[in-house]
Amino acid sequence: MRTELIDELCVLAEHDRRIVLLTADLGFGVIDRFRERFPERFINVGVAEQSMIATATGLAEAGLIPYCYSIATFATLRPFEFIRNGPVAHRLPVRIVGIGPGMDYGVDGLTHFAIDDVGVLRSQPGLLIWAPGDASELRSDLRDIHVDPRPVYMRIPRISVATDLPRLHHSTESSSAVAILSLGDAHVRGEAIRGALTDEGIESSHVIVSRLDEYFAQDVLQYLQQCKVCVVVENHYIRGGLFAAVSEGLALGGLGVHVIPVGVERLPVGRVGTSKYMESVFMTSTDVVVKRVITLCRTSTVNIEHD
Repeated sequence: MRTELIDELCVLAEHDRRIVLLTADLGFGVIDRFRERFPERFINVGVAEQSMIATATGLAEAGLIPYCYSIATFATLRPFEFIRNGPVAHRLPVRIVGIGPGMDYGVDGLTHFAIDDVGVLRSQPGLLIWAPGDASELRSDLRDIHVDPRPVYMRIPRISVATDLPRLHHSTESSSAVAILSLGDAHVRGEAIRGALTDEGIESSHVIVSRLDEYFAQDVLQYLQQCKVCVVVENHYIRGGLFAAVSEGLALGGLGVHVIPVGVERLPVGRVGTSKYMESVFMTSTDVVVKRVITLCRTSTVNIEHD
């Protein structure tokens, strides 16, 4: 999805001269197209993420729309104070592009795992977290994100897995008593859970959560009105991420729904491998989740199985 992002950004930049792309010495081979077409609007700050955000803050204050490109952990955790005191405090349209959510970078280990980025940035009022589920959503929604006046964190997977699943912010109410909410590209794991539940005769709905902001609680309450069980799937620590956001929304809204988390359960150190391998070791077992849903369904007074 990195290539699709830069391709679409180039299209936008043709018509909007306010766009500036900054990188912290990463992304070469991907961002070269933008650099070659708009050299006067490209800045490599070096390995200095704090300076990248500080520079972007100044550019945004001057009326430009800067996009700050780096690996997700480097784009969020290293310059967090600068994000808080810069674009968030001054309500500026800085776009922080974080590549490689979850354990996308596999063999590179903990330093490259964006498993707490959402939890950190979700604490900041007025900041939109955008986690498109696939390249199609990225292409269709980037223009809308671009004109949003808020600071934005863009959580972009390296590779897209196409899906036609609906998005939460476009949905109204779940038609099933069991709902699955997946953060961005975690829809692959969510679909595996839905398939296993179907095999057990349990119907479920599945939507992608691609936007986390001040409207999220309202969206999730509306969607889960008729639900009894909600499975929350994310390539993030269970604490602080989507599961926490859903639970907070339900608690504040007084909606009684069983919420089952699927995410990174413990510190992912001691082993390295592909992202798929790391997920199998450190993330919630889908078999355990399916069994828990089945137990809840079959002990419930409400019939939520197929006739």
